[in-house]
Amino acid sequence: MIGLLLSLALVAALSVTGYRALRRHRRRRRLASLDGGSRATAIAVEAFSEIEDHLARRECRCGGLLAGHGERSEADGQRILRVVRVECRRCEERGEVWFDATLAYH
Repeated sequence: MIGLLLSLALVAALSVTGYRALRRHRRRRRLASLDGGSRATAIAVEAFSEIEDHLARRECRCGGLLAGHGERSEADGQRILRVVRVECRRCEERGEVWFDATLAYH
């Protein structure tokens, strides 16, 4: 009897963990599908101040605002990309927003 209860508890715990992982994966995919969610959809900016302005009004798919948590630059052929790590203030999902900052560097 105790073995059956422990088995049911284990199955329930694994189900909840799997559901949470699936939900997290779907949120990340939705965040990546937004403009600037990948290298291919990098948002062109002419000044670094535009990055801050964009992030101040950008919303996650859940409707929450994004908070920046660090930046880095990457070269991509002829382009210079600026990548900002972000976290949604509502659902706490993390992601990256890509900006094409080539004109800001020239």
